[in-house]
Amino acid sequence: MVMSSEFVPFDRTDIHQLRDFLLNQRRVSGWTQEELSERSGVSVRTIRNLETGSNTNPRRTSVALLLSALGAAPAAPSEAPGWDGSCWPALPDRQPEPAHAPQRASTLSPWQGPRPQRDPLVGRQADMRHVLAAAQRSRLVILTGSGGVGKTRLALAAAARLRPLFREGVAVAELRDCPPEHLDPVRTRAELTRVARELVGEPATASGDSGSTGRRLVVLDGAEHVVQQTARLARRLLDAHPGLHLIVTSRRALASGSAETWEVEPLPVEGHEGQDGRDAAVPGAVELLLRRVQAGLPLLDLAHHLPQVHRLCRLLDGVPLAIEIAAQRLRSLPLSSLLDEQTLFHLLDQADTGGLSAHRTLSESVRWSYDLLPDQHRELLHELVALPDGFSLEQVLTARPARRLGMMRVAHLLAELADASLVQTHRERHYTYRVHALVRHVVAQTTRPAPELRADRVPVQSRAAARITRERPVPAGR
Repeated sequence: MVMSSEFVPFDRTDIHQLRDFLLNQRRVSGWTQEELSERSGVSVRTIRNLETGSNTNPRRTSVALLLSALGAAPAAPSEAPGWDGSCWPALPDRQPEPAHAPQRASTLSPWQGPRPQRDPLVGRQADMRHVLAAAQRSRLVILTGSGGVGKTRLALAAAARLRPLFREGVAVAELRDCPPEHLDPVRTRAELTRVARELVGEPATASGDSGSTGRRLVVLDGAEHVVQQTARLARRLLDAHPGLHLIVTSRRALASGSAETWEVEPLPVEGHEGQDGRDAAVPGAVELLLRRVQAGLPLLDLAHHLPQVHRLCRLLDGVPLAIEIAAQRLRSLPLSSLLDEQTLFHLLDQADTGGLSAHRTLSESVRWSYDLLPDQHRELLHELVALPDGFSLEQVLTARPARRLGMMRVAHLLAELADASLVQTHRERHYTYRVHALVRHVVAQTTRPAPELRADRVPVQSRAAARITRERPVPAGR
């Protein structure tokens, strides 16, 4: 029922739940009361009074603004039990910080491995809310998505915000140097075991003896070429260490029934109308490009070229890595030169990704996934790039490989390509599929496999093997 009063009446239980939720979420976010005040527009005094419980009759607008800033949907008074703090792990016992209290780095739990980037995530509020909640519901969270979509960056940013919940700290391991499991399973298993030992100590023993029980968060980054063995390792580690939580990033989902999986999608390229029906929100892809240009080229004003900026982001399918590289290219090339879809990715491929990716170029990021495919998967992918966006399974079945391989085999191959994040699935009433423009570009530049190759014949993927053995610094995020 909608209430006319400006204030929200809470009983003692409700106000305690609201207080606990605000306090825990603010600490998980790593914000001071002043920072929350800046983000929400609610005064520091109101926040302090809510957290101490002295304000038992808050304004409806204040509650809505605070919940919005903390990434929660405003709830009606009848939905107050949804704020129940019992579903959130207990944070270290600390009193609310007084105003202007300095943050003490010594109270933070240790961090091992690559750290998140300092600049804010753009367009990932919904993803962050889900990952934060999933990591507290489940001990195994898997982030999937295509190359360059931002899985690593989201995982590291989420780990930083979850850090106060894990007294033994956060550890991050890059799995890119592990050999592909189908090429050398023995070496893969040995490398993963070594990584696990460095992060959490000895793995579980055959007798089932448990390891440490302290709360620790581990991020395993880039597991798409070792998904089966990573899934086995995750089960062993979680059994051996009751206080351990895992976040795994992979272009291919892990087969684990106990995991929560979240698909990280490209940033939106189309805006949505505001509540007044006139003002449109800036799409996340456009905001990212504008932010990067402002940071690297502060004198370049794109305010009068927003339609062209939108078009560029659409051509890039909202993929963050491609947008970051496009912003770099604007240092030497005009915006108009990047609006030709026939030459766009050729121009972007000439730029080094630097610390943005583990791969040297944008196309190399896609070739990493392509090189891991068996030949029949590659052959079908070459057929799919010729289809228009939004194709159906029925359209795929009419392609040349389908007539030779049969319906069941083609459906399986299509599902495998989708699982490898090379084909995007739109799950509506009728499933449709599309291949991102960057994948189309890479496949078009790649020699098509001979059609007579057998489904069970997997080529020696020398390019993929060469990439994982090449020394390179671990990027801050992907």
